[in-house]
Amino acid sequence: MRGLVGKRFLWIVAAVLMGSLIWWGHRDLGRIMDLDPAMALLAFILTGAIAVVSALKWQISLKSLGVSDAPRFGSLVYYFMCGRAVGLVLPMDISDFGVRTASLKLDHSVSIGRASYSVYLDRTFDLVVGAFLLTPSVLFVLGIVGEMTGIIAIIVIFLTGLIFFSFMARHTTRLLSLIFHFLFKAVCKIPWIGRRIDREKESSTLLKEDFSSITPSLYALSGLKFCLTALRFIVVANALRLNVDGLAILLFVPGAQFAALFALTPGGLGIADWSWSGLLYKIGVDRNVIVPYLVSLRLVISVSIVLLMLFSRIFYRSRAQAGA
Repeated sequence: MRGLVGKRFLWIVAAVLMGSLIWWGHRDLGRIMDLDPAMALLAFILTGAIAVVSALKWQISLKSLGVSDAPRFGSLVYYFMCGRAVGLVLPMDISDFGVRTASLKLDHSVSIGRASYSVYLDRTFDLVVGAFLLTPSVLFVLGIVGEMTGIIAIIVIFLTGLIFFSFMARHTTRLLSLIFHFLFKAVCKIPWIGRRIDREKESSTLLKEDFSSITPSLYALSGLKFCLTALRFIVVANALRLNVDGLAILLFVPGAQFAALFALTPGGLGIADWSWSGLLYKIGVDRNVIVPYLVSLRLVISVSIVLLMLFSRIFYRSRAQAGA
């Protein structure tokens, strides 16, 4: 009962925040109807590419944990899109993690520990790349550095991180394993999960896992995912025929992703949008086009996610369907 009330409250908060944002910048909202179909299609393709990269990272993580033959790649893409689709109506990061973990457990009998660890590895490297690139993004938004300086800083920081994860991976993976150990203990306190696993046995097993050999790949693929995400922001701006600097949007994305982490409303609705509007306003985007841009961004991404989830269902195979 409390959970239902809490969800309704979050939806009310999201509606109020989104409504106030539209009221704040409702000017020129009609231009959403003039979205360039070719650019909208490109944004759809980029969303699919993001799903493929994420599924590849997830597959690499599963193989490093000894789950090499359970889920097919098409199934991983489908589970990822299901998580994103559920994230449109529930808090995004929580639903994505839960849907993907539960899918591996229920469809492929992967232990909850290994299933959640594989998703943790995938999501953590996205977070690491975003955190590394946050500093030049914030400095640019505050006007402390210019565009070219910010872009150079992003490139240098990313390459430095790649070198670090290539040569210092063993130390990094120990830290990530320790963090997961504490997070997993918290997850196991959930009754449905706690009754179905031997927490001590699974925790001790996972702590011994060494995935240092795959950290450069996970980091590099997270970098590719960031580039695709940034390009999608730029493509949607072009779909609206907005005169927006692509380099400025690229520098805007790390700050936008960080702001979305604190958005607990369904799909980050309202909270993320107000944060993004503030960042866009700070980097000089015309107030009159901010709301049409953000609404278009949500519309294009949401439709793409739903369509891709339905399309990827074709390639989905459970263990039973695959004859395993």
